[in-house]
Amino acid sequence: MIYDDHCELCVRCSTWLSHQLTQVEMRFLPSSDPQVYDLYGDLPWYRIELMVVTDTGVAWVGSSAFIMCLWATVRYNRTSYRLSGPSLAPVAERFFHTVSSNRSVVSGMLKPTRCTAGSCSHQPAEPLPPPVGATRS
Repeated sequence: MIYDDHCELCVRCSTWLSHQLTQVEMRFLPSSDPQVYDLYGDLPWYRIELMVVTDTGVAWVGSSAFIMCLWATVRYNRTSYRLSGPSLAPVAERFFHTVSSNRSVVSGMLKPTRCTAGSCSHQPAEPLPPPVGATRS
């Protein structure tokens, strides 16, 4: 996940996400890092929108990246599927756009906090056992 480390709301959201149990390994990359710029600076959304990029180079931007962040979590994985469905995808997109376009205002109301060493990382959670009574396929 590539986030704007000059935006307090973005920093807080990435910190929150770094504390969630995830199904996949996630790395949180500050967009001001020159190495991150070298890797992704040619993408047209760089430092404008939230970006999620896989190790294979597939990228999601904006509300799609927000949904992918939820998808990666154990707790909000099912919610990500609901938000990406035909009835809620427009709502999720409007929500993300509203928050994103007002992030400087929200950030101005927040006291600064930082992850250690300017970036955060998180290892995936141990796989959860299937729910009681569930069958394996």
